[in-house]
Amino acid sequence: MVGAQKYFSGHNEFGLSLGVSNYFGDFGQSFNVPHFKPAAGVYQKYNFSRFFTLRNQVSFLSIEGSSKDVKGLAYQNLSFKSKIYELSSMVECNFHPFGTNTNDGKATPYLLLGISAFWFNPYRLENNDINLRSIRTEQQKRSYSQLQPAIPIGLGIKTMINSKKNAGALILGFEAVFRKTFTDYLDDTKSEYGDFATMTRDQGIGAAEYGQAQVLENGPKMAKGTMRGDIHLKDWYYFMGLNLSYRLTPQVCR
Repeated sequence: MVGAQKYFSGHNEFGLSLGVSNYFGDFGQSFNVPHFKPAAGVYQKYNFSRFFTLRNQVSFLSIEGSSKDVKGLAYQNLSFKSKIYELSSMVECNFHPFGTNTNDGKATPYLLLGISAFWFNPYRLENNDINLRSIRTEQQKRSYSQLQPAIPIGLGIKTMINSKKNAGALILGFEAVFRKTFTDYLDDTKSEYGDFATMTRDQGIGAAEYGQAQVLENGPKMAKGTMRGDIHLKDWYYFMGLNLSYRLTPQVCR
């Protein structure tokens, strides 16, 4: 029973996150409610103490956006959607004691900070067949990496909803976690328009047209070097929703 007591010591916790995801970037500069998409995650926690918890999580999110949602940019006719698959390791810091067993605090707000790796792959919002990364819409010499690092930063609140001595405890929480990325290509839009004629010759008419998508609505061709995106604005993505976890607590030797 010594081994079992060590494992069921109140340190271990397993849970599920369900909510919505969205992004900040060239086409999402505020909480763009129409573009919230379903998101989910599964996680394991190790509660080091009443104040600090290590959380390892796998998350599945979706993001999308369109230049038509941004005042002054509708003429660009640019859009994207992408699935995001993320593996993260984060530390939760509780504001109040939220102990390693069910006899400690019953509720607390908390801060969250960590590191993650994520994979993304943007497509045209209106067309599942147009992979924007593969056609190099800004006339890049090579496609950008789909695997990127990020820094999760979040705030939440959690409470035990059925804590009993020497029994498992359900924990319900709500949180918002924002991921600061180091790429400007979540939305496949970073800097400048390429040259339409050169792209048509070297990459094909599809790359030229979706790189300068205004031509699909009979708009004029942009000169090479014209601003296509904001190079000073790195992209973020985020999750808001509920967590439900089960904390394993001490067993009683009989």
